[in-house]
Amino acid sequence: MKITLPKISGREKDVLAVLWRTGTSLTASGITENGDGLNINTVQSALRSLMKKGFIEVAEIVYSGTVLSRSYKPIVSAEQYAADQLRAMRTNTLNFSTLSFVEHLVQDSDSSILDELEKVIRQKKEQEDK
Repeated sequence: MKITLPKISGREKDVLAVLWRTGTSLTASGITENGDGLNINTVQSALRSLMKKGFIEVAEIVYSGTVLSRSYKPIVSAEQYAADQLRAMRTNTLNFSTLSFVEHLVQDSDSSILDELEKVIRQKKEQEDK
């Protein structure tokens, strides 16, 4: 049984996106600097909520200027989050077509995504054959 992730707000998604995009742990002020239009109060509130929901954790305590600050890193990857969203769409949307979704996904992409999909399908079939 797959575990469904808790719902998050748009601002929480924005904060997560900064952490995913940078690929490094960041302080609240670092997220504000890297986030488009995020203010420190919004970031701090979102970080508290994301910690409670299990999306992020404290990576380390670092100096931010002369003050000790928490640095945060995501526990949930962008791919895990996207897969959870897709599962929710399949469950909650009448006549949701995974095939049509994949067609839209690859429509304007280069062929490397098709190679990745083939690889995943091949690996999954090999696992099932064992």
